[in-house]
Amino acid sequence: MATRASHATTRSPRYALGPGADLPIARIVALLLIGLAIGAVLFASNVAKVGPSQEAQQITNFNPRAIFTDSTPHFLPTPVAALPAESNAGPPAPSTEEQAATDASVERVKIANTGGVGAILRAEPPRGRQVAALRDGMVLQVIEHQQLPDGSEWLHVRTADGAEGWVFSRLAAPAD
Repeated sequence: MATRASHATTRSPRYALGPGADLPIARIVALLLIGLAIGAVLFASNVAKVGPSQEAQQITNFNPRAIFTDSTPHFLPTPVAALPAESNAGPPAPSTEEQAATDASVERVKIANTGGVGAILRAEPPRGRQVAALRDGMVLQVIEHQQLPDGSEWLHVRTADGAEGWVFSRLAAPAD
């Protein structure tokens, strides 16, 4: 009897069709992924054709410096209407010649070099209590100069309304 020599294998008879031939679900998943990619491309192209929304256009035209600019004066009190002079007001003010003679001997400075922020009038240099806020350009009468041990110079000054205090000398310039 003739026996046929056969090769013993563990392969499935369907393996000859290729890997995954017995799994049609893999083909379905592959087709769904391809369809999903095509759908995403179509969706993205439609969104790109529409253009930016109103909110996006407002954001692109937004100027952040507009938020931080402040046009309200911080250091000035509210204006008060001047009252007319009374008929029995008393003696007139001294002449300008007398004031000029006394003013010539007084050193005057103005607040400057602050970048528009102003300076702080303090009770004692350098970290004393805050007496008042001084605006740029405000003219002050110098009472005395004081040099601190750290080398900084402070000016003892009087404001036009009579408030006295100390201001850092680098924030003051000679009044013209």
